[in-house]
Amino acid sequence: MALGWLAGCSSAELTGTFDDARVTDGTGAGAGAGVGTGNPGTGSGGTGSGNPGQNGGGGDGNQASDCVGDENIISKRLVRLSFNQVANSIATLIDQSLQTNLVETFELVDAQHRAFPPLQSPREGNSFTDQSWDTADRIAQAAGEFVSKNLDKVTGCGADPTDDCALEYLLKLAERGYRRALTADEKARLSTLYTTGLKGVGASTPEAIQYGVYAIFQAPQFLYRTEFGSPSGAALTQNELASMLSYFLTDNTPDDQLLAAAEQGALSDEATIAAHVERILKTEEAKVNIEGAMLSYFAYPNLEKQIIQDDAFDGDMRRSMYREAELFLSQTLWNGTVNDLLTSKKGYVDAKLAPVYGFEMFPPPGAKLVEGSFYEVTLPDNRTGLMTQAGFLANRSRPDHTSVVGRGLLIKAAFLCTETPPPDDAILGIIEKLGETMPDASEREMAELRAMSPACAECHHTFDPYGLALDRFDVIGRYREVDDHGRPIDPSVTLPDIIGGGEANNVVEVAQRLAESGAFAKCIGQNLINYALADVSAGAANVDSCAVKRVADKFAATDGTFSSLVKVVATSAVLSQRTQGDAQ
Repeated sequence: MALGWLAGCSSAELTGTFDDARVTDGTGAGAGAGVGTGNPGTGSGGTGSGNPGQNGGGGDGNQASDCVGDENIISKRLVRLSFNQVANSIATLIDQSLQTNLVETFELVDAQHRAFPPLQSPREGNSFTDQSWDTADRIAQAAGEFVSKNLDKVTGCGADPTDDCALEYLLKLAERGYRRALTADEKARLSTLYTTGLKGVGASTPEAIQYGVYAIFQAPQFLYRTEFGSPSGAALTQNELASMLSYFLTDNTPDDQLLAAAEQGALSDEATIAAHVERILKTEEAKVNIEGAMLSYFAYPNLEKQIIQDDAFDGDMRRSMYREAELFLSQTLWNGTVNDLLTSKKGYVDAKLAPVYGFEMFPPPGAKLVEGSFYEVTLPDNRTGLMTQAGFLANRSRPDHTSVVGRGLLIKAAFLCTETPPPDDAILGIIEKLGETMPDASEREMAELRAMSPACAECHHTFDPYGLALDRFDVIGRYREVDDHGRPIDPSVTLPDIIGGGEANNVVEVAQRLAESGAFAKCIGQNLINYALADVSAGAANVDSCAVKRVADKFAATDGTFSSLVKVVATSAVLSQRTQGDAQ
């Protein structure tokens, strides 16, 4: 019974987008930017069919001009709620116990396997397929059934509600569900549905409430966000902006304070928007959402699919690596600067991870217990931030040895947002020939050979240095000074121009140069923009765009914290303005 309309209207390593950092499970429940149907690949952890942030920009980071395009890059449009957003919103509006129930019953993507941006999963997308519509319809039915079985708890109308109270409940629910005041026509249609379409054909009051709830959560006004703005202007309406901000920050419907600000017209003021963003970022809901998004962006959920032929890399090790990343992000995102993601000397280890980091005693001397079996430690001098975390390194190892190319591409794409074109047949031939003629060559020797071939060097000089600097860490991130054949590993590199060029002696110096260049913060800003936009299939912010440059320039004048970057993104024109293209 459809009622919503009544209520409303190998060589794989050389494909240099960040998709290659992802492993997917073939069900849409993959991690990171592209949730796809790919299988694990050789050395790169596999590829997905999504796109993590539409990584634009040139391969070497050189720009012909200050920036490209306008700050306003998105046309007026409809944006579908992801299934997680649907489940979160229904739970908030009805009962929190529904969230877990809906995720499990309808096999929705859990918080550890989200897409980045939210609609990049093949299971999601910005348009409903027959299959996704069926899922949305059954979710709406489940919501209606829950309310009918819990009338007193949910509606406030008692176990035997009157029609007046029931209709008042449905109208208020629709207003919250649509995230704005109802129009006179919407009120009339919902009232007619209740009195004539349901009660008028013999439905009991509980049944009428059940199908009224079903209609509200099946309606396009609930399932989509509009980004149309006013007929004559490019700015989003206050309610549209409130919805965008809320789903960006919390993956959930706007709270009462944000909705009230929208109704009062207060969200036209940048300072007011920033104050609401700051308020929301202090909530546990926002922190959990953003932390989960960043875990997916950096591909940590891939660990459960990664294959490494090392006895230490078992299920417990995977879980420890993932938990370490969770603890690191939860501490660093809210208590440090964006650059601390690269340069922090804090680590989090349990008994499983301690030997990987070179700690012979557990707990390590001076360590501080943070939860359960995990201790906060000061990292050894040869480690720094995300780049040398065991899980981050394991994600780009081959099953039986490290991968300079895979790790280098991951740094270039995830930390610098620059794209590497896939190799053509001629280059693939060179790669195959090198492998045949020098099967036992060291990673350094192979990199030097690539540098001698103009066809290879054009791309490899933009990412091989990062991988070479990381080669002193084995397949699961243990520090070493010789490779598997006992040959000394030289971690010194000549850096790409995008982070200033020059020499670096080790990965710690590379991380410092990445941070000092501003390129890392700019890249994270780009991807926060694209995450907030949710659907980037028709266009995305890229590293050379004026939209990203404006955010980067404004962020450079702040205290450098991650919260400040989120606030700069949230108050940017790229989020609040739309071009006058036809609404889709």
